Amino acid sequence: MKSSRGARKPSLEPIAGVAIGAYDGGVMSAEVMKEDFPDGVLVETTLRCPADCVICPNKKITGRRRDVDWTVFCRIVDECRDAGVAEFHPFINGEPLSWPCLGIGLDYLSRVLPDAAVHIYTSGHGLDEPTTARLLGSSVSQVHFSVDGFSKAVYEAHRRGLSYERVMANIAAFLEAIRRQRSAVATRAVMTLTEDNRHEADAFRDYWRGRVDVIDVLPCDGRGGEGRSPAGDGGRRLPCFQVASRACVLSDGSVVGCCKDSFGHSVFGNVATQSLRDIWNSPDYCRFREEVTAGAPGGFEVCRHCLTTAPGTDPRP
Repeated sequence: MKSSRGARKPSLEPIAGVAIGAYDGGVMSAEVMKEDFPDGVLVETTLRCPADCVICPNKKITGRRRDVDWTVFCRIVDECRDAGVAEFHPFINGEPLSWPCLGIGLDYLSRVLPDAAVHIYTSGHGLDEPTTARLLGSSVSQVHFSVDGFSKAVYEAHRRGLSYERVMANIAAFLEAIRRQRSAVATRAVMTLTEDNRHEADAFRDYWRGRVDVIDVLPCDGRGGEGRSPAGDGGRRLPCFQVASRACVLSDGSVVGCCKDSFGHSVFGNVATQSLRDIWNSPDYCRFREEVTAGAPGGFEVCRHCLTTAPGTDPRP
């Protein structure tokens, strides 16, 4: 039965912060917890990526499918349609623009989930003219650019293997295409802070202000890469805003509790053999969501290393 939640426009709230999480006194609200299907679904479409970023564990992931099975992907999308899912994110690890099925995947999402907010996360390295046309011609509602630096030297030290000039030119051309076509696609510039780039945070904000819709400057949350910041990082610990409302599916079909669980420490089922709804409503998964949103993640390894702190987010005036 289709959910009564209905379609929503893409949120321009911070990626991590109180505004997204529906918090009430530090605990996730019952309104979010009671849903029998996630409000948003993340699918790791590919592990392919031209970069070797210092904050990303992608190159350390072994023993998992490089690309999600096409039949499994379609099954997930179909189930999201039947549930009336509000958001769909074809990304967890890897570079979504490197997914060999990107074109037909976007076409399928446009046909089956025309009212869902589809988010694309990219470094911008592969954002050439044909890919720009493909994104703007699809149902994609928001594109997140992961930049992680202001200067060429700092950027390329963090986004190893990528060219600063190429990325900046690609993003500029994409933004110009949005302006020229009067597209409704929203954009974000995202910088993940490390000890080696935090001195450029203000310059990063100044540069992107007026160019994109939202600027996110985020603490490194401990995804397992080389750039992990010290626990706490001077920020305020908050209950996780994603666990209660979003499901995460890795490239092999495994459903994990959080998009930061890159190595599948806690798997609650597999969509290759089970429905996402059944997995979401399983006793173990329900108990996990209740514990984490109450601030008691128990033995979940990823939670012990994660920083969920209120970032410095600067929406365009």
